[in-house]
Amino acid sequence: MSWQEIEGHDRVAEMFSRAFSRGRLEGSFLFTGPEGIGKRTFAFQLAKTILCLSPDGFAPCGECESCRLFSLKPKPIQDETVSAKKTPSAKGRRAAPSPAKPDEPDEPAALAIPNHPDFYYVAKPPERAQIPIELLAGPKENRGREGLCYNIFRTPYLGTRKVAVIDDADTLNEESANSLLKTLEEPPRGAVIILIGTSPAKQLPTIRSRCQSVRFLPLSTRDLSEVLIRRGIAADFDEAKRLARYADGSCKNAIEFQNQSLEQFRPELYRNLAQERVDTLSFSKRVMEFVDEKRKEKDKTSDGEIKRRRLALVLSRAARFYRDLTRVLTGDTSPLAGNIESGTELRQAAKNRPDPDRAVRCAERTVEAIEQIDRMGNLAYIVEAWLADVR
Repeated sequence: MSWQEIEGHDRVAEMFSRAFSRGRLEGSFLFTGPEGIGKRTFAFQLAKTILCLSPDGFAPCGECESCRLFSLKPKPIQDETVSAKKTPSAKGRRAAPSPAKPDEPDEPAALAIPNHPDFYYVAKPPERAQIPIELLAGPKENRGREGLCYNIFRTPYLGTRKVAVIDDADTLNEESANSLLKTLEEPPRGAVIILIGTSPAKQLPTIRSRCQSVRFLPLSTRDLSEVLIRRGIAADFDEAKRLARYADGSCKNAIEFQNQSLEQFRPELYRNLAQERVDTLSFSKRVMEFVDEKRKEKDKTSDGEIKRRRLALVLSRAARFYRDLTRVLTGDTSPLAGNIESGTELRQAAKNRPDPDRAVRCAERTVEAIEQIDRMGNLAYIVEAWLADVR
């Protein structure tokens, strides 16, 4: 049975359950794993459990004042300022949360930020490459007297505990990370601070050394299929299984795969990757046509963010193609046996590119290109440089 209906992470839940039952659940944690597998959802539910005034074992009671406040879903946040806000309910003691993100499996449209006075959430603002220091340590004119690092040390409103979640931890620059170090190393008694990223390697050593690392694994095809059905993303089990098979354990990827234009573009992508030498100029233009395609969905995500997502999705398919090609070239035929998505192109690529070391380098270069997207690089240049290298 999944913990709090969060599929696929019972191992992590058991670890926190043991610490909670012994009264030792406090300190700083670094959650890592692919996007869209439920790290943020888990962090929010863990925070609700920690802050509950009458927990039922390792679960929130759902009835106390803390649970009631935590469950309130505020309206979508429109303000994108980076400084800490002051609100009447929090009396200036709570940093304004950043907009919710649509990539966790429990809320495909948006994950609302809990409206609890002892819960703090910080994330990279839209169209910003990094988490600004103002959200953590306050604006320059009031440095050290606002922001998350200041608020977490204030006396709790309810109970005796506080929880802070710092999302997009991969984007912490040296200045922002340094402002966190003392807080992470010596958080107030009873407080829990959770950083959410994709890989420990993307964190500064000073951050890693001050946090307990918790690795979240991609969801299995079965777990992801159940999430997709339960949340209404897939109409039936067959559709859910098809989406889950292509999604690499990520609900975010599964949602993106529902895009029909991607279904049409994917075969063209594989055909080009299977060629002995990719036509860099013509295909880079074709990739950017797909990335720039006018969107039909009516959400509030910026055009720039949508384009980055679409390119990242294309490159994730390319990286998987090269990984499967490497397996084929080293004698593993399983990608051919069960892969109705790219089997024909893999056979052609194996014939045109029989060197497994070359396939490995292409996979590594593709992953590097995905990381460049995360660093807000120019998309057209990223595509051209990537194709020039993999050819």
